[in-house]
Amino acid sequence: MNDATNQAVDLTSQLQAQLAVIQKALPGSHESWVRVMRKRALANFLKLGVPNTRDEAWKYTDVRKYSARLSDISVEKPASAISVEALAEFHFKGLECHRVVIVDGYVSAELSCLDLLPAGVRVESMARMFAEEAHLLEPYLHDQHLSGSFVELNAAVMHDGIYIDIPDGIVVEKPIHLLFISHGRSEDSSHIRNLIISGEYSQATVIEHFGSLDSSRALINTATDVELHAGARLEHYKLQQSDLNEVNIGSVRVHQHRDSYYHSHSVAFGAALSRRDIHVEINGEGAECVLNGLYLVGGRQHVDHHTRIDHLRPNCISRESYKGVVDGRARAVFNGKVVVHKGADKTDSAQSNANLLLSDKAEVDTKPDLEIYADDVKCAHGATVGQLDLKQLFYLRSRGLSMDEARNVLMFAFADEVLAKIKIPEVRRYLERVAFEKLPHGAALEGMLV
Repeated sequence: MNDATNQAVDLTSQLQAQLAVIQKALPGSHESWVRVMRKRALANFLKLGVPNTRDEAWKYTDVRKYSARLSDISVEKPASAISVEALAEFHFKGLECHRVVIVDGYVSAELSCLDLLPAGVRVESMARMFAEEAHLLEPYLHDQHLSGSFVELNAAVMHDGIYIDIPDGIVVEKPIHLLFISHGRSEDSSHIRNLIISGEYSQATVIEHFGSLDSSRALINTATDVELHAGARLEHYKLQQSDLNEVNIGSVRVHQHRDSYYHSHSVAFGAALSRRDIHVEINGEGAECVLNGLYLVGGRQHVDHHTRIDHLRPNCISRESYKGVVDGRARAVFNGKVVVHKGADKTDSAQSNANLLLSDKAEVDTKPDLEIYADDVKCAHGATVGQLDLKQLFYLRSRGLSMDEARNVLMFAFADEVLAKIKIPEVRRYLERVAFEKLPHGAALEGMLV
């Protein structure tokens, strides 16, 4: 066997040994359906193994060099000494919101603020739900058809996360800010499960926000399930600005019923390796799905986005637009798939991926994909990879800007087409500031444009 095979065998053995010890400590172990679910998911993970570049879905992303981090799964809630003030850098200035703080994979009641939630709205720790009200989770988690090693591993060993239940007809005016912080555990892996249930004709905004307070070599594996009932509307943000030594892997599975609306904003700035998988099933007539994404990476960062939209019913709309700015020796991967199934007539779908390369060492692998099995549809898709326009640079320089200033203006304008679609001004301004910090000499230009 080669070294990679030996490492995979060793990792499997380590995980099996560790899970045999921690199994009873995982939340929900007293429930038979939870034990069955975990056992099935673990068997599937051990069968699939850690992904490698021979797997089509991981063709351009070698996660094996980080796989040793998977072998250390802690089930002890950290005794963190984080203060509320220490989290201020991750707050959206001026935004009133309901906030839950998750430290090293566990909900911190002391740092969270959930006062004045609308009547009937529940925002709870998943660990508590598994321990005390697991029957409410069973319809959504028990018989899931999962796909992928990390989603299976998450189902097998998830230890905490957030449960959100919004009753029919309720409008949650303030955003629900879920702040996931890495702190104090250098190389542990955290496996977090979130469940969002939006009742009929409800409305809400949920922000999943990942950050690090210190140098972190952790591996974060998050899975979020979203159930949108008839007429529900959800604005869903995934913001990633983790430490540059961290691995951040996450999946989102969305199930839409008739006339529902799902709007996703995925923004990735940090991490050594980050990956987002979004799978949307449009299973109700008149539903609409919008996926927007932005990634700004440099150095030796690796960022990966895989999306899939399944149109299963007629008269539905999907829009998808991802843009990336890639510098240094960084690499970006985009794989977007739209499937229009038989019977999903009058589908209206459009998908695009545009990339800007700032270095001759930077790399982008993009693959927009469209499959149509229905008649009378309107679908389009496309991708571009390019560099800054020399004519535009010349124009800006002729107006008195230096080369660095001109480059930054063009880069920011390119990225801001995605950020401009964010409806919450405080969140948009926050992300624009972070974007400026990612650009070469961007801080000096911030006052000129904002």
